[in-house]
Amino acid sequence: MTRSPVRRGGFTLLEILLALSLLSILFLLLLSAFTGAVKVRETLSSRSRDFRQIRLVLDRAGTDLMCAFATSAREESALSLREDQLSGMPAATLIFTAFQLPDGDSGRPPAEIVKIRYFPRIGADGVTLELHREQADLPFIGNQIPLREYMVAEKLRGFRVEVYDGTTWVTKWPAGGGANTSLPKKAAVTLVDERGNTYRREIPITLAGQENFVTWSGRRPAGKQ
Repeated sequence: MTRSPVRRGGFTLLEILLALSLLSILFLLLLSAFTGAVKVRETLSSRSRDFRQIRLVLDRAGTDLMCAFATSAREESALSLREDQLSGMPAATLIFTAFQLPDGDSGRPPAEIVKIRYFPRIGADGVTLELHREQADLPFIGNQIPLREYMVAEKLRGFRVEVYDGTTWVTKWPAGGGANTSLPKKAAVTLVDERGNTYRREIPITLAGQENFVTWSGRRPAGKQ
């Protein structure tokens, strides 16, 4: 009577190779899923930052423009707007005088009236725009207070401003030979982000039409509404 060979415990080389192949496939699938999740998270975070930047700029520009004024007693209070091109991208420059709440914590004299300029520059990457805000305190008084300038947005594909004169939207102001200190009825600020998405906000200029009632200091005489 012959005995059948006894199989010893363990795996054959073929079984080990098959197991390693399956493990490699599983690891590749897990790595792809993890990498995809990281990329999605980075994309969502980047878009969230971009959207937050756009919203903050539109809110800030809107607040500034709603407080804009001009007085026929001071030509330098006039609003001016021009549109240019930087590397083929819309690039407007907007200058106006505005009221603001005095900032007593900046180490500067408190100023209720400021001169504001929004203007673009070519960004550090050389292909997108940066948007800057410049502020002059006490603009009607000869002083040596340095201008305050800082960047409010980066990686833009366009910065455009239009103003409404009561009949049409224009990209240049003063327009049509009107009075230098006349104000448009409304302004619209348009930003184009790095991906080409366009965001636009219209802002009413509440003191338009009251230029003759505002004194050189920016205050309206009592009884004028």
